[in-house]
Amino acid sequence: MAGNNSLQYIKDWFIFMTAVVACVAGVIFWVQSSNDPKFEGLEDQINVLRNDIQKIREDNNQILRIVGRLEGKLES
Repeated sequence: MAGNNSLQYIKDWFIFMTAVVACVAGVIFWVQSSNDPKFEGLEDQINVLRNDIQKIREDNNQILRIVGRLEGKLES
């Protein structure tokens, strides 16, 4: 009987520890998956800003070229 009780005790602790590990893993997975849409939204906004900044740089280069040409014509 004593051997049977200790085996049951070990079995109960093993089941308890398995349940705790599964619960913690579930919480970690839930937290990571709940933040994914927020990060995707931020990444989309960052990409839009990058594209806007690139367009502004291209426009600035074009403006500087035009101003340079105008200055060249005024000096002539």
